[in-house]
Amino acid sequence: MKYKVEIYEDEDLGELMIDVPKEIGFVVDLVLSDIQEDKSGLWLDKVNKVLSRESSYEELTGNVCTMEVNYDITKITFEFADEGQLDHSFIETEELKKIFMLWDEAIEKKYGESD
Repeated sequence: MKYKVEIYEDEDLGELMIDVPKEIGFVVDLVLSDIQEDKSGLWLDKVNKVLSRESSYEELTGNVCTMEVNYDITKITFEFADEGQLDHSFIETEELKKIFMLWDEAIEKKYGESD
């Protein structure tokens, strides 16, 4: 994996948290606000559709972020950025898939199989 990703349980809140490098920081907003303590499901499906070349482009908007998936690069846009603030980051699509899979593993470890 290219990026250092840490998924851990917040001792005070009892919720899973994720830390990633600043250059892909909006991944945190996507995971914690849109996916939350659920599996990545539809988000991962969109990534897989593009990586398998079933589709050349997929887009999905959640509560806080929009994910625009292209084969090489995915753009994550934070929909509530203040004017003049950075509102997006880019991540290699394959790396985003790995992060989603790590998140799903952490969810399974914490809650057990949900399917």
